[in-house]
Amino acid sequence: MRRSRGLTTVRPHGMIPPWIEAMPQTDFDNAPTKSGVVPEGPEIRRAADKIGKALVGKVVEGGTWPFPSLQQADSLILGQEVLSVTSRAKAMLIRFSSGYTMYSHNQLYGRWTVHLKATDPRSNRSLRAEFLTDKHAVRLWSATDIVLLPTPEENGHPFLARLGPDVLDESITKDDLLTHLKSKGVWRKKGATLMLDQRSFAGLGNYLRSEILHMAGVHPDDRPCDLDEDTLERWASCIKSVTVQAYEHSGITVDLDTAKSSKARGEPRRMWRHAVFCRNDRPCLTCGNLVVRVRYGGRRLDYCPTCQPARRDS
Repeated sequence: MRRSRGLTTVRPHGMIPPWIEAMPQTDFDNAPTKSGVVPEGPEIRRAADKIGKALVGKVVEGGTWPFPSLQQADSLILGQEVLSVTSRAKAMLIRFSSGYTMYSHNQLYGRWTVHLKATDPRSNRSLRAEFLTDKHAVRLWSATDIVLLPTPEENGHPFLARLGPDVLDESITKDDLLTHLKSKGVWRKKGATLMLDQRSFAGLGNYLRSEILHMAGVHPDDRPCDLDEDTLERWASCIKSVTVQAYEHSGITVDLDTAKSSKARGEPRRMWRHAVFCRNDRPCLTCGNLVVRVRYGGRRLDYCPTCQPARRDS
């Protein structure tokens, strides 16, 4: 029903980085890119920052909620103040003064946009939810995993209940991640598996997997139980720092000077942002030997055999 209308530490959620301030108000697209990279935790957190800037502290004056699971939106969203917008792993959580939260997961094709209220979005996508404030129109397109649930019951949602530690959670430290690497359910799983398992480390995805393992010097087949204490500590530190780097700098996982130099050489964006991901068959930026691409369960993983020697006993 339509109504009128460098590696850094985690910044406390709600503080908007300068590069977010500089983003145009016309659109925020966190759908899969042309290179096929699906949004990961950092991309969803940046979307939450952008959406929160437009919605938090505002009353929802109008909107459209055509998705079947949002039938109660008129009573639970319309006329309510938006209290917070945050993310957990790859899920978005929008909390309202009614005591309810809208959970959504973009999956492969979901997309959020933020426009001035008078702007025509001109999209061929399917509208799932629209929030109108006095100035802005925030819309969710194409997502298929959306539900309204009481805010106190968020953690009971089937997806959220299964999550491991959210790497971008400011309360989660590298020491916490080290402890988790040594935990019973993680200790004997190989790195290529752990870095995609949301039950192990929430918010990581394919590009972060390759980058974290490379920065830590961990072979994709190595398990925490195969590694010495120094390597485990480095791995835990990289899980945190590389993910924060990606959040702070729009998916860039290398030193910013390195990214600038690679870009100046004419490398495409999918390459100059990273150390190994999408750099297969090119020289490793660290040692100069070739980066290799392998696949685990059909998903690509790029690594340097020289920088990431296997330690696991055959």
